[in-house]
Amino acid sequence: MNLSGDSTWVISTNDIGDFALYTRDALGISTPTADSIPRLTPPVPRLTGALIPPELVQDWDRWWRDCTETGFGRDPVGLPEGLRQAYTRWSGLRPAEAGRSSARTFSSLLHEVVTELELELGHRPAFKLEVIQIPVEGLFWRRLTRDRVLVSEELMGSRNIIAPLESVLRDLAQ
Repeated sequence: MNLSGDSTWVISTNDIGDFALYTRDALGISTPTADSIPRLTPPVPRLTGALIPPELVQDWDRWWRDCTETGFGRDPVGLPEGLRQAYTRWSGLRPAEAGRSSARTFSSLLHEVVTELELELGHRPAFKLEVIQIPVEGLFWRRLTRDRVLVSEELMGSRNIIAPLESVLRDLAQ
């Protein structure tokens, strides 16, 4: 989804990386990067009885980094049979309206922040921001690069997003 008020600013949102996070939760992958991101919601059942090659665990961070940097990542070698089908079943359990509702709230709050910033600056701010929306527990925000952030659906649907969003937009509009 692209949100824009005029030709001076653009925000794009996407939901890349959900399968990588599902794999992390289903297989119990634990790395510093994997552990720094909350668990998916609804909770993912642990896959039992699957042989998990050590290379898969070692490659998870690269996979996640590729997903968040380029929008896609090459699946690691050694994914257990049936994992993608289990992910498809799990994603079907997620209410589609939840993501859309968060996006609508986010759009409204975004326009509120941009309007305030425009009044403060005395001109329309010019910026580009990519928002990666993830279905994880709680209010989660991480700035990945100058113009890319990782945000939980719950935070996107909450007024609590105003402070971190305003901080990033102020930085980008300078």
